[in-house]
Amino acid sequence: MSATRSNTAFKSAIGVGLLIGCLAIAGNSLSGAGQSPRPGESASPTEPTVDFQLLDAQASPIVFSHATTARDALGFPVGVSRTGKHVKDGFQHAEYDEVDELDAAGQPISMTQLDKSGRVMSAVRLDASPRPATRIGRDSALQAAQRGASAAGMAAGGTASANVDPATDGWTVRWSRIQDGIGVRGDETTVQVRPDGRIQSLARVEHQLAAAPAQRIKADEAKQFASNKADLWFRAHGSDYSIDSMDLEWVGPNGAFDAGKSIDPQPVYRLAWVANVKPSGDASKYLWMVTVYLDAGDGSLLGGDFVE
Repeated sequence: MSATRSNTAFKSAIGVGLLIGCLAIAGNSLSGAGQSPRPGESASPTEPTVDFQLLDAQASPIVFSHATTARDALGFPVGVSRTGKHVKDGFQHAEYDEVDELDAAGQPISMTQLDKSGRVMSAVRLDASPRPATRIGRDSALQAAQRGASAAGMAAGGTASANVDPATDGWTVRWSRIQDGIGVRGDETTVQVRPDGRIQSLARVEHQLAAAPAQRIKADEAKQFASNKADLWFRAHGSDYSIDSMDLEWVGPNGAFDAGKSIDPQPVYRLAWVANVKPSGDASKYLWMVTVYLDAGDGSLLGGDFVE
């Protein structure tokens, strides 16, 4: 097969099956973003928006009480006054309550965001951070982050990573979420520690998890399912591939390989075998890696990702 014919065959298989499908999804998510309605036109009801409703301490005492508890536990500054709002964020597909501490000029000095159950989603102090001559060490930063996460009611178990934060000269500490001994892709708790050991901010990303399948296929069986897909994508059109890894993870189903599939903005994560497929030959000119999510119960395709 000539190089021209090989490229054409590859584009026909992968270009349509993967690239165009994924670009279609990206296009759907970007269409209308950043655009304003023309004069005389109303915004499309499908366009994402951020709406909020003001809250006050008398009408929403529980929200303000939870925010006060988090503020004091984290050692954040107390404002001269406070404001609150209930936010529906169509861009992030999130709904939460936010309480801000304000200084005498009405400027925010700290912010706390709570989910519908009152748990802290994120908190940050906005006053100036001191720059001491000596930054606390890694172990001290880990201990400070652990105390802060625990005080805010955030799960921070397992092994943490700690890296110097160039922006604050402090530390950024992260815990990846683990459920039943298995990692949850993308979920984590992050704490920023100031150079003097005080908490600058913290946040958690956490998705709902489906029940694990009663019967789980083995790694070799899942690898065969992945190979069957890769054979159609690559070997059937003159390219080859290797499967670099097979890992069990909690993942969010998506439409990466099915442009017609409806996308759930808040997917319930499912247990899956995750295969990293590395193309070679002509396919490697278009894709560096294809990640495939296979249901841990039956091997069905849940989605995945690709890197050009």
